Amino acid sequence: MVQPGYRKRTIFLLVALLLVRFWFGQTFELSGQEAYLWLQGHGNNLSPSYWERGPFVPWLIHIGTLFFGDTELGVRWLAAVISCTSGFILFYLARHWFNARAAFWAVVLFIVTPMFAWKLSFMTEATASIGLMALAMFAFCLAVEEDKVWWWLLGGIACGLGLLVAIPNAWWMVGLLLYFAVSPARRARLQEALLWSTIIFTTLFLLPIVWWWRGPQVADVVHARLLNEWPLSHSFSLNQGFHFIGLEIFYLSPVLFIMLVLILIQLGRQVWDDPRYGLLVCLAVPGLVWQNFTAFFHQSRFELVPALVLPLVLLAGCFLSRLARINHTARWLFWGMLVMAGLQSLAGLNPFYLIDKPDGQGYQVKRTMSGENVTGFYVSKRQISWRNLADAVQSMKRDLGATLIIADTPETASALSFYLPRNEFVYVESKPGIITHFDFWPSYDQTASPNDSALFIARSSDPTHPSDAPSAEIVADFASVTPINDPPVPDFDKAWDFWSCQNFIGSGQNQSEAPASPIPEHDSLPK
Repeated sequence: MVQPGYRKRTIFLLVALLLVRFWFGQTFELSGQEAYLWLQGHGNNLSPSYWERGPFVPWLIHIGTLFFGDTELGVRWLAAVISCTSGFILFYLARHWFNARAAFWAVVLFIVTPMFAWKLSFMTEATASIGLMALAMFAFCLAVEEDKVWWWLLGGIACGLGLLVAIPNAWWMVGLLLYFAVSPARRARLQEALLWSTIIFTTLFLLPIVWWWRGPQVADVVHARLLNEWPLSHSFSLNQGFHFIGLEIFYLSPVLFIMLVLILIQLGRQVWDDPRYGLLVCLAVPGLVWQNFTAFFHQSRFELVPALVLPLVLLAGCFLSRLARINHTARWLFWGMLVMAGLQSLAGLNPFYLIDKPDGQGYQVKRTMSGENVTGFYVSKRQISWRNLADAVQSMKRDLGATLIIADTPETASALSFYLPRNEFVYVESKPGIITHFDFWPSYDQTASPNDSALFIARSSDPTHPSDAPSAEIVADFASVTPINDPPVPDFDKAWDFWSCQNFIGSGQNQSEAPASPIPEHDSLPK
């Protein structure tokens, strides 16, 4: 029998991948984004919501660290489980709709696609959204076919948890409504009670977020966040929009993107009329359109794109697998696509592949040491090491007698908190026009005592041009703020600038006073 053979292959493949991801997740340091999510789920920082994002991922990381501690494995092992579980869900969904052979090759395509191979190596919103989208597709498929309350309930839970990852995941439910609206044969089902009960049930997952946002901690800045959610309140940028589209094509693999476009053209009207293809396309289209539209206004979130692309990758895998069975040319094209996507994924499994390395591009660095002009030429192929930075910070803090550590960004502060002994809390300087969740935690000037000293760390984008001095607030809070000219960090980490802040006098503005007009975060390539 054919099906058991493909089922066994799928089980072997996904279990092997699970073990590899368990090992691989321990081989590289946390990204700044992961560290920030870890800090939000660390200790008393757990919350029903946060300023920038929902609580689901911090809670997942908190659960993960209960098993393996505050380690890279503790943060990431659930990402490996989500990757494996998503593969099984895709297999059984594709087998239900098509056959076991198509299901197996669809899972293979899912594994080798760079977008999923890379994003599922980290524990971020992308990973959680991918797993929830796979579950939502499976549940809604059976709900549409069998109209059983438990399948609608499962789909509602998946979408509700998606809202706790990020509010824009509400486009999944819009896609479900679109599925019934585009085909005249299905429009009558828009009046069914189960469909609308599911939507209402999904919205109930927003109650913890609403409760947090109605609290006094955001009462004075909530209008700024609401205004920031509307794309038209931001400037239009062709460069930003096309960069986002290029990022999608690169992560999806250019060969797969071209094949996907050709498949959709080949299917034509069948995409909307065939229940198998229609549900997959409708779940993806509204969110993708919105993310790409908002990209031109600096408002898109690339972390939410992989989940939206997942239905299309499943569609492509099943269609090409069925076509390759009867068409020799299609078989070669399918194999070529798998090989190209797999090679790209393997080339980039170094999580810092293609990240800008300001200290590793041969910059000519001029600095002054002991009154002499010294010209250095740093040629390093390594990305920054948070461990090295934490060791250097610990050494300088001890030498200077500093009691506080302040960083210029939440990512740097979170990563240092993760790698410093006993997970020491690192503060963040407040910046005009920017609100982060650090603004809702105690700031350094609320905990510092008179005459305390601090170490300030900032990332320089170019070693030839050291970053600006600390903010005026920090300068006003300390009697003396002087740069450290020769910090004890390795050559490949020389893109950091350090300042010694001596004798806290507390004359600056309180950091807990969050500014009124936050500047949105932008995704970088790759994370």
